[in-house]
Amino acid sequence: MRENTNDNERAAYNQRIIEKENQLDKMKENRKEIEKSLYQLDEDFRRGFHQLRMLNDENIREEDNKTFQEAQRNEESERGFRLKVQIAREQFSYVFQKEIHRIDDEREELYKQRSEIPWD
Repeated sequence: MRENTNDNERAAYNQRIIEKENQLDKMKENRKEIEKSLYQLDEDFRRGFHQLRMLNDENIREEDNKTFQEAQRNEESERGFRLKVQIAREQFSYVFQKEIHRIDDEREELYKQRSEIPWD
């Protein structure tokens, strides 16, 4: 009878471990998707502001100081946007890594608890 209880308890731990592993897999998958999206956003900003710079350079040759000042504002905007994206990427990476470690620690604790169940 005790052996059956231990088997059931081990099975319950196995199920919880599998759930944690699935949770880790899903988080890693989501992390890759978000990292890809943030990278793409940064690239879109870079390309868009590059095109804007080219248009401004063309206008500067044709016009006056007003266009030059506008070009400088655009460059400041680009730096600001790209810096915000970089900060978001770093914060995202930190939060995800912290959560992955937490779930991994929980999984390891489940392994430890399961191993303490006697086999009788």
